[in-house]
Amino acid sequence: MEAELVDFFQFSLEMLCIASGDGYFKRVNPAFERILGHSAHEVLSRPFADFIHPEDQEKTKQELRKLVEGEPTIQFENRYRCRDGTYRWLSWTAMPQDGGERIYAVATDVSWRKQAETVLRESEQRYRQLLEAVTSYTYSVELREGVPRSTAHSIGCLAVTGYTPENYASDPYLWITMVHPDDRELVRRHAASTLAESQNSPIEHRILHRDGSVRWVRHKIVAHHDAQGRLVRYDGLIEDITERKVSEERFRLLVESAPDAILVVDGSGRIVLVNVQAETLFGYSREELLGQTVELLVPHDQGGQHAGNRAAYTARPYPRMMGTHSGLRGLRKDGSEFPVDIALSSMETEQGMLVYATVRDLTELKRAEEMVRENLAHLLAAQKIQEHLLPKLPPVLPGCDIAGALYPAEFAAGDHFDFLPMPDGCLGIVVADVAGHGIGPAILMASTHAHMHSLAATYSDVEEILHRANLILGGETDPERFVTMLFVRLDPRAQTLTYASAGHPTAYVLNGLGDVKAMLSSTSFPLGVELDARFPAGNPTTLQPGDIAVLFTDGLIEASSANGKPFGRDRVIQVVARHRGETAIAIIAALYETVTDFSGGKKLDDDITIVVIKVEARGD
Repeated sequence: MEAELVDFFQFSLEMLCIASGDGYFKRVNPAFERILGHSAHEVLSRPFADFIHPEDQEKTKQELRKLVEGEPTIQFENRYRCRDGTYRWLSWTAMPQDGGERIYAVATDVSWRKQAETVLRESEQRYRQLLEAVTSYTYSVELREGVPRSTAHSIGCLAVTGYTPENYASDPYLWITMVHPDDRELVRRHAASTLAESQNSPIEHRILHRDGSVRWVRHKIVAHHDAQGRLVRYDGLIEDITERKVSEERFRLLVESAPDAILVVDGSGRIVLVNVQAETLFGYSREELLGQTVELLVPHDQGGQHAGNRAAYTARPYPRMMGTHSGLRGLRKDGSEFPVDIALSSMETEQGMLVYATVRDLTELKRAEEMVRENLAHLLAAQKIQEHLLPKLPPVLPGCDIAGALYPAEFAAGDHFDFLPMPDGCLGIVVADVAGHGIGPAILMASTHAHMHSLAATYSDVEEILHRANLILGGETDPERFVTMLFVRLDPRAQTLTYASAGHPTAYVLNGLGDVKAMLSSTSFPLGVELDARFPAGNPTTLQPGDIAVLFTDGLIEASSANGKPFGRDRVIQVVARHRGETAIAIIAALYETVTDFSGGKKLDDDITIVVIKVEARGD
């Protein structure tokens, strides 16, 4: 018996081997050597894992582990390396012996089967890819005596509709039941006209794919007649156009949602597409516009020229952006004309060239431009008024160095300052701020300027001057217009400063050491607010050599830094004290430079007006 087993081992056509429980070859038969090319001495005492393809080693270990866990027999497949370096697919059957000390295994070469499976998979994959690439199919309908008798569908119907030719053969009504319910009447009329031997144009409709999805198809029929002219067969071509329809719908939604009017015009100048904005802008319905030449929307005096320009553009199209042509006008259905801007682009299609025109109504823009021009004219007028009102030169007053400056934040400022000669050789000094900017405040400031000159030349009492100014301005101005004003009466002989303030920011008098000597605070309402308001004078200040009075508008102290921190009164006092040894005009320049640096060089939010009165030392 043992001899018979040895003979079977030696002469078997199957590959046989014996391995140790820990995975080493102990014996292989000649078939193993012949098929894999390894001699016995090359494999004996080597781990069989050395010959397994790297991708199959883990799977093989898992299978052999089953023998250790008690499986009586296992079967698996893997790739084994031949002596020439190639790999062959082997199908293994293995069983344990002597309690797992040894493993008997039989291997069959199944490389041919694996190659066939690979070829089959590749063929199936190519078939699936080819089927997926099919976007159309044909069918034929045979007729006898004008009645359809048989129908044949090409295999492409499976990709387009999900149904096989056999499905159509077994269900004579499938051709219509697969059509979307909303489109069935259209398809029935199309088929009926074909049977009536009428000429048919292609139609586009929806179908219900077998997978439940809705698809769009283009359906074209070609009729065939016999020698007597009778219809005997017609062939149909059904093409899947779902992707095109999806793109068209996206384009339609994009066009409809555009903020401007959009017109699409063909090569002959006829309108083929419009959006709802075009309907609204020109006053025509979509149905009224489609098929009309675009000259319908061009003023009559420009129609001939426009047709020539359109032909030239069609001959040599190019992208034309907005703003490249001026003076364009559109014509509404009601006959009214309006300014427009138009952008053009073109596209070549199967139907020929299409030109896309984006039309923008410039009516509001033109109106805004006109308002800007009017405002600019007003601002120029206000600026001229303001320049005329400001003092041309600082006053010459014995014992005093006086200077003033106005720094407008906008084109025309609402601030003002002035020097007014008064009775008995005194000087009136005005710093004022009118609410608002532009021509209105400029006219109010001109009126205030004239009244103050008249009052200062007639009266010497500061209370009386502001009281009368308030009565006059209250009767001349609107309730929302008012003026804050600090009026100072400077007596150079008595070296005294008397003031009254109509809601104006506090001014300061510093002594020769740079300390605050006096504060000129507000004493009443702004001018023009309360007709019966009184404007009491503040405490008079006796001036000494080296004293400096600084008067200003709120634009100075309210100027802000990048983080919103205001410049404030303390910084004003510090700058004046630091530059107290300089001239009045130099102190003003130092204040303005400091506040602009503090603001980070950004544009000022409000006008800044500064007047400095410096009492000179005797003998200067």
